Amino acid sequence: MSLKIVAQEQLGQSALRITPVYLPVEALYTGRARRLTALADGHPLAGYLHLLGELAAAQADAAARFDISLPDLPDSYWDNCALHELPPLGVEAWSRDAVWREVLSHLVTTLRARPDLPEATLAALDSLAAADADTLEQQASRLLGFDWATLDAAEAPFVAAALQVYFRALAARIAPARLGQAGHAAHFCPVCGMPPAVSWLRPGAEGLRYLHCPLCDTDWHHVRAQCTQCDSSRDIGYWAHGDEKDAVRAESCGDCLAYLKHLDPSRDIQLEPLADDLATLELDMAMAEQGFERAGPNFWYLPGAA
Repeated sequence: MSLKIVAQEQLGQSALRITPVYLPVEALYTGRARRLTALADGHPLAGYLHLLGELAAAQADAAARFDISLPDLPDSYWDNCALHELPPLGVEAWSRDAVWREVLSHLVTTLRARPDLPEATLAALDSLAAADADTLEQQASRLLGFDWATLDAAEAPFVAAALQVYFRALAARIAPARLGQAGHAAHFCPVCGMPPAVSWLRPGAEGLRYLHCPLCDTDWHHVRAQCTQCDSSRDIGYWAHGDEKDAVRAESCGDCLAYLKHLDPSRDIQLEPLADDLATLELDMAMAEQGFERAGPNFWYLPGAA
């Protein structure tokens, strides 16, 4: 696969009034499931994308089935988070409710009922079904803490899927005013603290660039042509598969050697952040060959897992 650098001038920034954060008021799972299924057609990873499409559909069902509510937190908690620009659902300190494990059980049961599952997938689902609460909590902590070396690569996407349903439901119930000025040029999700999976020109946002959280699906604003990790704008490059009109490109920083994919729905109206990220893993491999390191995760693809 060849890469082509795209001119920075093609990615200008709108000067309109900016909404700093878009909370995930509506679950995106049904649209994500459709997109994954569509992308699977003729794709080298067709089997995996089809499986993830089924997983996203199961997430949609779980999101509608489980009542996941924010705990009753005092005003001082929210005020302190806003004052110090701390993510109120920061995964390092947040005490997870056991309901996320109920979501996982539902996802596992739903997928185990699918016909013709690969043996490795069925074994992973059986293992998760048999795991006790302590084991599942340890897996969740390792996943969210980026301690992936001891994670089972076949089990991790299902654990991640349950955590996504849980944290998205919590994020959707936050009053936007509680976040203060969070989101302005933030390197991490202002809701849960995760680094972004991708950036994209959010539909309906007048061409503004937003970063997309791989865990809670929050979008937060970040100016274009500026590194999302170190804020440098000195040596920003844009890479494509060989066609500068590609809807999915990579934005690289020559200063910190990080990159993040950049999605442009004006080039493909069907784009979905996490689905199209997974369907363009060849671009990730090509960027690694160029010496760049991915800036944020997609929890359905964990290259460091065992």
